Amino acid sequence: GLCNIFISIQRSQVQTQYLESATRAAQREVESLRNSNYNNLPAGQTVNFSTSLPDSLPSGSTGSVAITEPSPGLKRVDVAGTYTYGGDTRNVTLSSLIGVIGIVQ
Repeated sequence: GLCNIFISIQRSQVQTQYLESATRAAQREVESLRNSNYNNLPAGQTVNFSTSLPDSLPSGSTGSVAITEPSPGLKRVDVAGTYTYGGDTRNVTLSSLIGVIGIVQ
């Protein structure tokens, strides 16, 4: 019984570590895009940042950004990080709006 509890706790800790790593990677990508020139974010573009993901994530993890323009002067970036753990695919998604004159939360 104690072994099962220990294994369950260990799996939970690893799952939390992966989630935190994927979330931090997505946040870094959002910040990088916020620091880019607005005109360097063409609507309709998809950016792959899989090679920038931390080594602490499982092999085969992916990261991508979809850039859209919901209205003139406003870009939306949807950042997705995907990894597999325990046979299940896990996703982290973050979105941010970036305006011509600054950032919109």
